[in-house]
Amino acid sequence: MKDRNIICEYYEFEGGCSKGRKGTFLQACQTCQLYKKKQGYAPAGRKNLKRQKIERERRKDFDNMKNDYR
Repeated sequence: MKDRNIICEYYEFEGGCSKGRKGTFLQACQTCQLYKKKQGYAPAGRKNLKRQKIERERRKDFDNMKNDYR
């Protein structure tokens, strides 16, 4: 089984595909020959941990800076 975590260009909704196929993401989209990944989309279910860490650090620095001025 192929592991495609990015939705297809033709995927419209669960059970619907613009190419007339069964648009079930976890089944039909994994083996479809017409699969073409959608540009600009992140993999489904995967978080950007680096971005989360940077945001957490930035919030912490901002809170510390705010407390210094009080």
